[in-house]
Amino acid sequence: MTPERVCVFAHLREPGLGDLIQRNIFLALLRRAFPAADVVLVVGEHIAQRHAGYFAAHSYATRVLRCPPGHDAGGPGWAEFTADLRAESFDLCVLDPDSHGLDSRVAARCGIPSRLGFPRGETTDPWLTVPVRIARPLFGLPDLYEYASGLARAIGLPALRPSEVVPPLPRQPEPSAPAERPQVAVHPGGAKHWNRRWPAASYALLCVELAKAADLDLILIGSADEEDELAGLTARIRSDLPGARVRTECGGSLNHLADVVAAADVLVGNDSAPAHIAAAVRTPSVVLYGPTMTEFMWARAYPRQTGINLRYECQMVRNMPRGEGPVTMPCAHRCHYPYVAEDGPYPRCLSDIAVATVVDAVRRSLPER
Repeated sequence: MTPERVCVFAHLREPGLGDLIQRNIFLALLRRAFPAADVVLVVGEHIAQRHAGYFAAHSYATRVLRCPPGHDAGGPGWAEFTADLRAESFDLCVLDPDSHGLDSRVAARCGIPSRLGFPRGETTDPWLTVPVRIARPLFGLPDLYEYASGLARAIGLPALRPSEVVPPLPRQPEPSAPAERPQVAVHPGGAKHWNRRWPAASYALLCVELAKAADLDLILIGSADEEDELAGLTARIRSDLPGARVRTECGGSLNHLADVVAAADVLVGNDSAPAHIAAAVRTPSVVLYGPTMTEFMWARAYPRQTGINLRYECQMVRNMPRGEGPVTMPCAHRCHYPYVAEDGPYPRCLSDIAVATVVDAVRRSLPER
């Protein structure tokens, strides 16, 4: 039986915008397999509020259903939520691999007959009616391609090629004049708490070297709360190279940011949302990776992305901070976590990346004009 009402449980722990953009992979596959079905994404209430602009115009879900705060069943508002979930009469529930608290057992108790998901060796696995098995992962953990391929097989779609995993980002392109010169979008920001940032001084040197080497426009992009950082970076660039063509695009809508990235010839930046936007709008990117070790997750699914990663052995260490203040990482370089200022301290696996290496990668990614 072809399902008519599908829900996707994705109760994630503090996801960023990039994490949500990746959820379009599963949603687009479901829309493709069941084009007449209502595909509802179930997320935390505060996530739905925080990223309302994304869900309104850039998601493949037909609508969003909000789950009460907290990741444990039985909290405030839970009884009302599960009653609403039961009233929806869903035919199929798809479990996101990172969904916490909202699982196959909840789906079964809410009367959803088909429950599809990836077994995780947990007590909820027996509640799956369609366990999705994937081959032994290439890098020790499943990557986006393996997850997407497993779902595609389970819902009857043809085998996926890596280049078919990421769907285009839904958006409304804004009118703009053709660029006279190559455009390099630069994203020096992103989350600080996961040590994802290359040093600000290195970004300044990178921009100066790129402007010296080629006739191009530099576009510094970031969120509204990064405006001061981008202003400081712009000042550094113009101090070293007064004639540099550099502008900032800061704090606009997601649609505008996607248009800026789509119009760029290449994006260079940290492991953050603009890198995922670039993959979804088909813009080549150069992404710098530190101790998060997430590069393997997108390597095959993002064929236009060039990852720069020193691959120090201690990059495998991931330690959540406890309490207040910086925490020392138990790694070979004794790097601090998180950052304490714009100028660091930065983890060595990021600060040791040479500017010349990034310049070469960006120049190789620029198309011939």
